[in-house]
Formats: sequence, structure tokens, C-alpha cells
Amino acid sequence: MKACRNNHGLSRISCSLVFLLLISFCSAQSLQPIWENPTIVDELKEPPHASFVLFNQKEDVLTDDMRRSSFYQSLNGDWKFHYAADLTKRPLNFFETNFNDAGWSTLLVPSNWELQGFGIPIYTNIIYPFPKNPPFVGNDNPVGTYRKEFTVPENWNGKDVLLHFGSITGCAFVYVNGQKAGISKASKTAAEFNISRYLQKGKNLLAVQVFRWHDGSYLEDQDFWRLSGIERDVFLYAVPPLSIWDFELKTDLDAVYKNGLFSANVQLRKFKRTAMKDAVVAVELQDQSGTVIYSQKKNVKEAADSLQQVLFKGNISQPKKWSAETPDLYNCIISLQDAS
Repeated sequence: MKACRNNHGLSRISCSLVFLLLISFCSAQSLQPIWENPTIVDELKEPPHASFVLFNQKEDVLTDDMRRSSFYQSLNGDWKFHYAADLTKRPLNFFETNFNDAGWSTLLVPSNWELQGFGIPIYTNIIYPFPKNPPFVGNDNPVGTYRKEFTVPENWNGKDVLLHFGSITGCAFVYVNGQKAGISKASKTAAEFNISRYLQKGKNLLAVQVFRWHDGSYLEDQDFWRLSGIERDVFLYAVPPLSIWDFELKTDLDAVYKNGLFSANVQLRKFKRTAMKDAVVAVELQDQSGTVIYSQKKNVKEAADSLQQVLFKGNISQPKKWSAETPDLYNCIISLQDAS
């Protein structure tokens, strides 16, 4: 068959072939499993921010005990657990609310499943524990599946509820009441999901499936033990329609190392699309005796964006300086109040 040439010297047949190849490549990528697709790192996950929970009373803040917060609920403890040494043996409908997990094992969370008798811990440095063919990791890929029932406190009505994982090592798929809440591949860092829309009165179901290996495992080829699972605290926390969301605190010294320079960047987040009442943000520093050495308040007006920054600056007269020998620390309390 004779090919007709265009102005660029390419035959129309060749152009058609190139086009078909591109279409085939794109289709292959779209069919690629998520745990082997480096273009997907997470889905529906909240952006990183300082880890904290809210308290109603200043005295509770100073205890540094999250259990004293009415906005906090731990999900640590016994979870239903299924282990598959090969990904083809994993349960596919694990997230369904009517799924029968009666025959599953019980696993303590947080933990690494290899240290609880499921699979083998692997110690390696420069040799990958799976066939080297990035971004693929093969079918010899253990999968751990978790299920946990929980009830949301009634006094959380009207608040947004976030699900916090301190760390999940592996590619994790998270479902709440049968609905997909998100994906995370980043280990040793928090993964949070806003699950408000999926919750119901009474019992709720949290289901998580974790693939031990994924495309990101190629980036973790370090001299350490390979362990998997939900390995740090899991908890729920509630936030009001307008909430403290993030903060950055900086402490420095003047040029002669005598007086302190303090600054705080507090970020507020509006969770509901309702009119915001005027609010007041306060930052307070206390020494170990409870004496207030810095205090400042700022009024906050409603902003168009859901995120709003409030900046603070101040000088601290002759603060105690931290060192390894004298590890003096100060308590910082950030408060958010409305007109009432």
C-alpha cells in the first residue's frame, strides 16, 4: 500500500500508528493497579499540618493528654484481621457492611503484622525484597485487611469528624460504611481523612486494606527492617465549623543572646459554608511555674477563603535558654473564641 506524505515527511499511515500507540499507552496506564501506579500517591487525604486535638479547658491542654479531650476518640485496640500472603488471595469485598468477618483473626492496633505472627520480617539493604521491575512489585505481595466497628459520640453533632492514622506502612485503601474514604502510600507520617459525609448514627464500620509492597517501596530501599501494617495510633477527632487547623511557632534570640524573639503563625480553617461570627485568637506562653510571660489576642473577620492566617510577634525578656544540660521548656496555649 502506497503511503501519502504530508509536509513533515511523515506518512499518514505512520501518523496513525503513532496515534494508536499513544492511545494504547494511556489506556495501559489507566488500567495499572493503584499500588503500582506512581502517579497516584494519595486520594482524599487531608494536607499535612501540626498534629493536635482540641480541648474545652485550658487546664486540660496543660496535661498533654488527648484522652481528656471531648473532641477525641481512640480506635486503638483489637481489630478483625485477615492476612493473605499473595495479593490474589485478598478479600475483594472486605469493605461491605454485610461482609462476614467472623472467621477472621484478631490483631492489636497499632502493631506490625509480621511481629504478630503474620508473614516474615525482612531485613535488607541494597537488595529489593521483590522482583526489580519498577514500578511493578509482582503478585508475591502480602495484603493485610482490617475491620473495626465504632460509634461517634452524640455531642459531635454539627462538627466535622477526621480519621487520623499516625502511620500506615504500605499502600492503604480506607473505607467507611462501605464508601471509599481515601488512599495513602506515605509511611512514617500521618494520614488523615475527613469522614463526616460517610458517618451514620449508631455503629459505623471502618475497613482498611494494606498492600505490603507498592511503587513507593522502591524509594524505601534503605538499611532497615521491612515491617507492615497500621503501626501508630488511630483515632477520631472532631472540629467545630471554625477551627484552629495549623500553627508554626518560632523562638529565637536577639543579637546578644539575651532576650527572646517569639512569633506564631496560626491557621484557621472554616469547615462549614455558613456565615462566620467574629472570632478572637489568643496565644499565651507560660513558664514551668505557670506564670504567663507572653499573651496577645487578635480579632478575626470572616475571610473569603476557607483558610486564614493570624500572625503574632513579641519579645520575651531574658527567657531561660534551652540546652542539653538545662532543657527548659515553655507551654504555649492557642485559643479560639467566638462572641459568646
